[in-house]
Amino acid sequence: MTAPSIPAGLALAALVLTVAASVRAGADAPPLPPPRPPELGAPGNAPPEPSPAAPKGDAASTCLGKLIADGASAAAAAAPPASAQGCEIDRPVRLSSITVEGGAVSLPDRPLVACEFAAALADYVRLIVAPLGQAMLHAKVAEIETGPGYTCRTQDHIAGAKISAHAKGLAVDFVSITLADKRRVPVERPTGADEASYFRAIRTAACGWFTTVLGPGADAFHANNMHLDIEQHGASGSYRICQ
Repeated sequence: MTAPSIPAGLALAALVLTVAASVRAGADAPPLPPPRPPELGAPGNAPPEPSPAAPKGDAASTCLGKLIADGASAAAAAAPPASAQGCEIDRPVRLSSITVEGGAVSLPDRPLVACEFAAALADYVRLIVAPLGQAMLHAKVAEIETGPGYTCRTQDHIAGAKISAHAKGLAVDFVSITLADKRRVPVERPTGADEASYFRAIRTAACGWFTTVLGPGADAFHANNMHLDIEQHGASGSYRICQ
């Protein structure tokens, strides 16, 4: 028997209230990740792959078309030439902004990312980052500094290390969030208690959208940014890194 579906609006409202209440109730302890709305499916899942007979270009057009229909400002982009083995980006797009209720969140760095990652990021911004900004900081999220997205390099720029998720277009690094009232809230040093609680909330909730979440305190490489990616870990692909 199929379980009755939950209306998207109710799921979103419950999600936002759960995270905001958790943060206010325990400022010293990170809130537990809220449940991911069931209608969104598992985090980081790519859109259904086309049949072997379907041209790759059709799959790219389908992904980009859905991304735009869902409210993102994005455009197909050429895959940059790989400067190292293992650097490859599937269905690359330039992501410029994400439409949320009442406006748009700008991405001034216009990150180059794989289309499947763009879809996950857009959901996260639309359903977590923007609503919690309004609820906890009493201002709309206007802009997110993300860095370039795709970069052909190893993890943490360490020689001989594994290829980074950035080298596959599956990651961005949040550096700061700017609100509509012109407040700029850096990941490294939130400017007040409310801003610090807000970042704890969105960082914890990110673990429901992404397979890797690393931020200040995780290691020296993420002291001033919050790394988000959807690269699969382990043989089963179910392992997560949430620090």
